Amino acid sequence: MEPGEKAGDSKMDAILEKHWPKVQSVIREKVGPTALALARDDHKMELLFKTVYAALPFPVHLAVKEATFVKFCFAHRDKLLPSAEATGATAAQ
Repeated sequence: MEPGEKAGDSKMDAILEKHWPKVQSVIREKVGPTALALARDDHKMELLFKTVYAALPFPVHLAVKEATFVKFCFAHRDKLLPSAEATGATAAQ
């Protein structure tokens, strides 16, 4: 880990937190409920996160690299769905 990487990570995390509603919106609009049911498949989720990254506003691309975005999304995967929807998806499996 390079010096200052943690400071950079926290700055990028703040940017992603600010834009998280847009991330959720893009996932819901572009992916749909069926694909969200596959959320337990890490490989498919990585592909999904990369697709979402491509659809995000340009300022996010300037501030955050794709790999950092994917890592952030995995760390916040539980926030992608409201708890009621997440519970329903779990119960359906």
